[in-house]
Amino acid sequence: MRTARRKKWLEVEPIDATRARFLLGLEDTSPSDTGVETIHALEIAGVLTIPGLEILEIEPRAILHPYPECAVSLDPVRQMVGARIGAGFRARVLDVMGRTRGCTHFMSLMLDLTAAHTLTTFLRMRERAEYEARKAPDDDWTRTGLALVPELENACIALRADSPVIRNARRPRADGS
Repeated sequence: MRTARRKKWLEVEPIDATRARFLLGLEDTSPSDTGVETIHALEIAGVLTIPGLEILEIEPRAILHPYPECAVSLDPVRQMVGARIGAGFRARVLDVMGRTRGCTHFMSLMLDLTAAHTLTTFLRMRERAEYEARKAPDDDWTRTGLALVPELENACIALRADSPVIRNARRPRADGS
């Protein structure tokens, strides 16, 4: 019995305090008698603002498409320059790239770009506070995040306004600050 797999990734790298490069990727594969067949292989590279998340530059790359007609799907991706990740972003992606206007694979990648908010926030927090992945983040970590992005409060179940995480982060530090 055959199987198929989709791998997607997003990499974010700060350029300076106000901009970051991003690279989105998607690869669909299936095992074959001779190894692995690649069905789709796509990337979207670009630059966005921090913390505003406005797309300043974008360049789609069709490494492997199954049909020659897929080549026209690059232009709708380029039309996302100027879009801001936040309220209305999903609707803009669907309007610009949805259905026969673009490629569902590129559209899926563009929708995944919303994770740039989480990754750029992490990088900004990491510049200001210690983080150790093997243990629960401490109060300073969360306090730093809330100072940078107050909207983190109520962003998820762990960061509910009434959660111990938020209560502890709102408590004054031992040094009184």
